[in-house]
Amino acid sequence: MPWFTRLFFVLCRLLSAPFLAGVKPKLLQFDEALHDELQGKPVCYVLRLHSWTDRFLLERIFKAHNLPLLRASPGKLPDTERAGCLYLPVLAGQRGGSRGQQTMAGLIQQAAQGDYPLQIVPVSIFWGRNPGSETSFFKLLLGDGERAGALRKLLIIIAQRRNVLVHIAQPLTFDKFVERKQDPAAAAAMLARLMSFYFSRRATATLGPHLLSRQRIVDVVLRRQSVRDAIASALESPDENAAAVNKKARKMAEEIAANYDDRMIRALELILSWVFRKIFAGLNIYHIDRLRETANSRQLIYMPSHRSHFDYLLISYTLYVQGLVAPHIAAGVNLNFWPVGGLLRRGGAFYIRRSFGGQPLYSAVFKSYLDVILSRGYPMEFFPEGGRSRTGRLLPPKKGVLKMTVESFLQQPGRSVAMVPIYVCYDKLVESASYVKELRGASKQSESAGGLLKARKIFKSSYGSPHVAFGDPLSLDECFSLIEPNWRKLAQAGDRSFVPAVIDYIAQENMERINAAAVVNPIGLVSMILLSSPQRAMAEDELLLQIDHFVALLKRLPYSPDVTLPEGGAAEIFEQAARTAGLSRIEHPWGPIITATGKEAVMLTYYRNSVMHVLALPSLIARFFRHSQTVNEAELIEACVLLYPFVKQELFLRVRLEDCAADVKAQIDNLIALNLLSRNEQDGTLTRANVGTETYAVLTGLGRILRETFERYTVTSLLLVQEISDTPAPRMDIEQHTIEMAQRLAILSGREAPEYFDKNLFRVYMDTLIQQGLLLVEERDDQQLLRVDKRLEALSKRWVALLGPDVQQSMQQLIRKQAINSGADAE
Repeated sequence: MPWFTRLFFVLCRLLSAPFLAGVKPKLLQFDEALHDELQGKPVCYVLRLHSWTDRFLLERIFKAHNLPLLRASPGKLPDTERAGCLYLPVLAGQRGGSRGQQTMAGLIQQAAQGDYPLQIVPVSIFWGRNPGSETSFFKLLLGDGERAGALRKLLIIIAQRRNVLVHIAQPLTFDKFVERKQDPAAAAAMLARLMSFYFSRRATATLGPHLLSRQRIVDVVLRRQSVRDAIASALESPDENAAAVNKKARKMAEEIAANYDDRMIRALELILSWVFRKIFAGLNIYHIDRLRETANSRQLIYMPSHRSHFDYLLISYTLYVQGLVAPHIAAGVNLNFWPVGGLLRRGGAFYIRRSFGGQPLYSAVFKSYLDVILSRGYPMEFFPEGGRSRTGRLLPPKKGVLKMTVESFLQQPGRSVAMVPIYVCYDKLVESASYVKELRGASKQSESAGGLLKARKIFKSSYGSPHVAFGDPLSLDECFSLIEPNWRKLAQAGDRSFVPAVIDYIAQENMERINAAAVVNPIGLVSMILLSSPQRAMAEDELLLQIDHFVALLKRLPYSPDVTLPEGGAAEIFEQAARTAGLSRIEHPWGPIITATGKEAVMLTYYRNSVMHVLALPSLIARFFRHSQTVNEAELIEACVLLYPFVKQELFLRVRLEDCAADVKAQIDNLIALNLLSRNEQDGTLTRANVGTETYAVLTGLGRILRETFERYTVTSLLLVQEISDTPAPRMDIEQHTIEMAQRLAILSGREAPEYFDKNLFRVYMDTLIQQGLLLVEERDDQQLLRVDKRLEALSKRWVALLGPDVQQSMQQLIRKQAINSGADAE
C-alpha cells in the first residue's frame, strides 16, 4: 500500500471512530466456539463490499470476541498471528483485479504445499433492513447502499447505528478448493462464485428480495392471463359491462394486496418491543439457527399453529429481530378494520376472505396475487388451520391456500422452496377470558376498533412467556419426489394427477412437525397432571411426584428431537405454572391440596391440549393397566397398533403407522426403566404396581391423560353400531346425535372441558373410521349416508374396555335412551 494511501487509511480510521463508537451491532448466529476453531490457523475474512468503515467496525467486533485480528499487511498472506481481509470485488476481479489474482495465486501455491491450512471466513454486514425498491427515484438518483459515497455512508452510520446486523459464517478450509481446481485462476474464480452466491443468499435471507410498489403489484396481478380470463367470463353475463367488471377486479386486488414498508416494520419492532416488555416476562425462541441455514438456500413459506392474535405479531417480530425477513402474511379480512388494517397491511399482511365459493373472479385475483409474490421470492406466512384454535388442539388443516401455493410452485419448479412449521404457545393466553366464554357457548365477537380500545386492560396483567419453536422445514421439491419420483416429467407433459396427494401429504406432515416442535411449558405439564385427577384436585406432594416422573419419561425417550422440556425441579416447575394458571392451594393438616375451578379449570384444558400429544402413546399403554394388574405384552402391542391410527389422526402424532409397534415396544421399555411397569420374561406379561403405591398413582395419572379422548371414541362407536347396524343413516344426523350424547355425558360427569363435545373431533374420528374401512360411505341425494362394517362392533368393545365401569354404565344408559327416543320418533 503506497504511503499516501496508508495515510488516508489512518485518517479515515480517526475520522470515523467517533461515529462508529455509537454503533451497536447485533451478531447473528454467532458460534462462541469459532475462536477455538480458528486458533493457531491463518485466517482470511471475506467481506461483501469494499468498505473501510465496515472493516473498522469488524476490528472492534473481532477484538470483543477474541477472534483473529486484521493485522496482515496488504498484499501479504495472513499467518497464525495476523488475519487478512479480502473484498469480494477484488476476489472477483472487479476492483484491483490484478492484485487480487496475484494474491489468490500465492494462496493457492502455498496451500498446494500442504502446510498452509488457510481458513476463509465470509462476513456480512447490513446497515439497516431496507431491501431496496426497484421503482425508487432516490435509489436511481443516489445509487444503492452498496455503492454509497463517503458522505452518504456517514449518514447511513448515523441513522442505522442501532440497526446493524453482522453475520460471521463458519470457516471454509481453503485446501478443498485446491483439490478441486489445481489451476490458480480457476480456483480463484470458483471461490469468487461461491462467495458471490453466499453473500447474495445471505442478503436475501436478511433483507428480502427487492420490493415492488403495491400499485405495481396490483397492475401485474390484473394483467395476468388467469385474471383476464375470469374478467372475460364475467362479461358473458348480460348484467355486466367491461368498465364495471374491471373496476371490481381492481377493487378486489387492492382489498387483498399488502403494502409492505420496511420503515413500518422497523416502527412495529419498536412498538412491539415495548408492548411485549409490558405484558410478557420474555420471549423464548427455539431452533432459529436451523431456520437461518434453510433461509440461506431456500425461499421460506411459514405454516404456523394458530392460537392467538399475537401469533402473527410474535412470528414476524421474532424473525425480524433474529435477522430474517418479516414475511407477507395471509390474514383474515375480518382484521381489515381501521386503524389496524392499514398498519398490518404496511407490515406485510394481505387479506383473504373466509370463502371463495361462487366468486370465480375473486378466486382468480387472489391466486394471481399469490403467484406474483411467490414468484418474486417474498417469504410468506399463512395459518393452515384457517382460524384460531379455541381448544388448544391443532385443528384439521384447510388446504385452499396450500393448494394455490403448490400450484404456483409448479409454474416455476426450479425454485428452492421450504415450508416451515411453527409451534406457538403461551404460558397464559391474552384472549383467555373470551375463549372461556366462547367455549361455553357465547358467540364469537367480531374484531373492531372498539374491541381494540378494550384491549388496553391487558397491560394490567402478566402473561408469562410466549414460546416460538421453528420445526423441521419441509423441502417442497422433496415432497413432490416422495409422492411421485417422476413429477417433473409428468408436470411438463401437463399431467398433474399427483398434485392432490402432494397437498394432502404436506398438510398432514406440516401439522405433525408442528407438534414435533412442541414446547412443554410448566403450565401445560401441570395441567395434564391436575386434570387427570377426577375432581381436578390433587395433593401437592403427589402432583410433584408426577411432574418428576413425566419429565423423566420425556427425557429418557423424547417425543421428538425438537421437543423442549421445562427446566428446573418439580417444585420450580409447579411454582412457574401456579403463577400464571390461577391454581388454588388449600391448606390441610395432612399436606396442601392443589385445585382449579371455574374458568381457570376450563383454560387448563386448553393448555393441556396443546402438549398432551407428547405423552399420548405412553398414556394409551398405561390405560390398559387401569383395571388390570397384569397384561400380556404381545397382546398389548397388538391392541395399541389397532387403536393408534385414531389417536394419531386426532393429535397429529409423528410416529408412522408402520413404526407403531416398535415405538410401543420402546415406550414399554421406558416405563419399565422408571419402575412404572415390570416385565416377566417367562410368560411374556407386564405387571403394574399394587394399588396405593406411588408408582401406581403415577401410572394411573398417565393413563388418564387420554381418558376423555377414549370416551368420545366410545360414545361415537357405540352409537354408530346401535343406530346404523341395519340401515344406512345420514352422516349429519349421526354427528348431531353423538355431540348431544357427549354434551349430556359431560354434564352428568361434571366435565369442565368444553372441547369434550367439539364437533371437529367427532368428524376427525369418523373420517378415520372411513379411512380404516370401518365405516362405509354412500352418496345419495346430495348427502353422505353411513353404513357400519361389522368390525366396528369389535373396535367399540376395545374402547369400552379402556374405560371404568361408571363411564361404561352412563354410556349404556344414554345409548338405550337414544334408542327409545329414536323408536318413539319413528312411531
